[in-house]
Amino acid sequence: MRFKKIIASALCVSVLAGLAGCDTTKKDREAISKVIDECAEAFRNDDFEAFADLTNMKKKDKAYKQAENAMGGFDFSDEYYTDCYDLIFDTIEIHYDTDDIKVDGKKASVAVKYEVMDWDEVVNKVYDLYIPYEDAIKNTDETKTIKAKMEFELEDGEWKISDITKIDELFAFKGIVNPPDYIPTPAPDPTETDPAVTEPTDTQPTDTQPVSPSGTSETTAFADSYEKAIAAYILILEQYRDDIYTVESTHTIDPVGLYDIDGNGLPELFFISDDGNGYSSTFHVFEYKEYAGEAIEVITSPEIVTTGQVSGFMVYLTDKELIITYEYGETFFLHVSTDVYAIGERDGGYHKWDLCESYARETVVDYDPASDEQTVEKLYYHNALSCTEDIYMPAMKNFTERTVIQLARKFVLNSNDPEYGLMSKPTNQRFSYSTMHDYLESLIA
Repeated sequence: MRFKKIIASALCVSVLAGLAGCDTTKKDREAISKVIDECAEAFRNDDFEAFADLTNMKKKDKAYKQAENAMGGFDFSDEYYTDCYDLIFDTIEIHYDTDDIKVDGKKASVAVKYEVMDWDEVVNKVYDLYIPYEDAIKNTDETKTIKAKMEFELEDGEWKISDITKIDELFAFKGIVNPPDYIPTPAPDPTETDPAVTEPTDTQPTDTQPVSPSGTSETTAFADSYEKAIAAYILILEQYRDDIYTVESTHTIDPVGLYDIDGNGLPELFFISDDGNGYSSTFHVFEYKEYAGEAIEVITSPEIVTTGQVSGFMVYLTDKELIITYEYGETFFLHVSTDVYAIGERDGGYHKWDLCESYARETVVDYDPASDEQTVEKLYYHNALSCTEDIYMPAMKNFTERTVIQLARKFVLNSNDPEYGLMSKPTNQRFSYSTMHDYLESLIA
């Protein structure tokens, strides 16, 4: 009888231990579930610090770098951009099944699905409906789902995120928004007369003759257009004087240039000005509109140069496009973006100054101290969608081969870069604010 009691007691202890183990796993899953929900909240709030507090990742970890770049790497001085991106951030959800959380001692993992506004639909609405990005975002209910994985470690009694995948895909929408005044120009209907085009007989004085400044391919509408353009550009330079001076002192470059980009007989003024924060600077292109009688900003490219560890830019002109390329990041994460603006006729109904394509490449370097091994991952994008190297590289090389002139460059090119051919292309001279201001005044003195 005594032997049977001992066996019964042992069985009881075994069952209780099993029940206690199940209870522990349940508590672990509940704790991990809370971490996942807080992570989703940090994503929705675009709060990198809150996300970092939920992890035990190191700054060199791939997921950490991607999250920091996505949530902390953009400083938009214009509230328009912030408002647009906040609307997309607000749609982020992380879906998972608590029962799928696998707990193994002090480690755990779970398959999740990110849900976020479908930014491809946003872009489609912009170009199909000819509306600003903010309106397209507010009218987009479609979402996309991205499969990912989260891993956790128990540290000092708390579950922390040790790894999370596909963050770059989740935040791929960063960078798609254009300025509020950007609306794609619809292709003209050849069967109708465009009412926005004023008949020359209504505006052009009868006593003026078209002139063709030396070296230009087309004539201007009025004889005094060149002088009026120069006068307008002087006023614009004076407006941006302090911010241009900041760029000169911060980045030690000559940020102002003058060139007939569209070949219509009148030069365009372009320059780089500080955004007012001493950290990032914007590239501007102004065109003189003859019939309007004023200079209009036609291209605005924010954060073309920053004070980060890696920062460079290239602006070059082909027979059909103006190409703006800029890089940012650090040695372990390098991002290169390229925006393509139509200058000549292009397929797809694009018109002069329209942003018609965008490309990007990323280089992510990861180092494992345990194995002393370094891995390098290269990612490519076309119009905010992932693409292959076979699509990206030929496109960049094609732009380079067709380059007519480089308008501006502060970029260390090496033989591996698809734009390396720019080394042999002619370069337009740029000037300091003072030199350009004095030069423009001399043209109309």
